[in-house]
Amino acid sequence: MTFIPELRIEARASELWRRQGLEPNFDTERLLDVLQLNLLWDQLPADVLGALQAEEHLVILNQGRLAEFETMPGLERFTVAHEVGHAVLHADDSWVGVLPLMGGGRTWCRSNSVEPPEFQASRFASYLLVPRDRLLPVLPATPWRGWPLVYQLAETFGVTPTAMRVRLELGGHAHREEDGTPVSGPLPTPTSGQVSLPGILA
Repeated sequence: MTFIPELRIEARASELWRRQGLEPNFDTERLLDVLQLNLLWDQLPADVLGALQAEEHLVILNQGRLAEFETMPGLERFTVAHEVGHAVLHADDSWVGVLPLMGGGRTWCRSNSVEPPEFQASRFASYLLVPRDRLLPVLPATPWRGWPLVYQLAETFGVTPTAMRVRLELGGHAHREEDGTPVSGPLPTPTSGQVSLPGILA
């Protein structure tokens, strides 16, 4: 899988946002229509949230996880945006062929996958759902701590609190304390003898 720089992933998401005139908490199904991607609910493996069947221009959501999607609408939006990320970043040549690392003609969105294409598609989804130029104006000017702001921002942009926490960390706007509490500002530089651990994309 070809390496895609972080800035390019964000630029592709920002380009799509601008071109389609999107707004926070935009309708992901309408975006699929505009991109000529069809949506299908089907039974997929238990650890799979969704899939892209690129050759048929088809985004598939796991019917077996419907209750989870209904409980957390932001999860469905993120999964759709993730599959759009695969289409934009990885499927340029696959409308007439096969997307790399696909099984059975599909690329799977597996929970907590660290495969490079999955990581890239999740980054794309974060930037698409919560673009930098819309996030910065709604961040507090003063230091903050705790989950209330994260939940508020998650509701504004239509994502899960976990996805918002990751997006804030991705932009250097927040980090987690040892007990997991989100706090404003980037992760402090470790002092001598400390080891800095990378954040996990949830």
